[in-house]
Amino acid sequence: MRNTPLRLSDLRRAHAADATLENLLRTLTEKMQACSTLTVFEYEAGNDGHEALATAFRQVAATERESFTLLLEHLRRHLNELPAQPRIDAGYQASPSAGDR
Repeated sequence: MRNTPLRLSDLRRAHAADATLENLLRTLTEKMQACSTLTVFEYEAGNDGHEALATAFRQVAATERESFTLLLEHLRRHLNELPAQPRIDAGYQASPSAGDR
């Protein structure tokens, strides 16, 4: 079991040819950015006295979080369905075979 969490960029590199995975990761990234931006917009609208807009931003952010959670579950399923990829650490260098010597 791995102790360090995977980053989205780690998944992209490991499965670069998988268009569905790339689409999922791109959408998840955009949704994370949208959620953080909407939170700022909500705050600013509230500070400017636009309570209805602050509420709208909060509701849209909640919808984004729900769709993020749904896509994240599908990402987990998709990754479980992918064939195992051999893992090569950055510092690892294969030793030459007998035929290369």
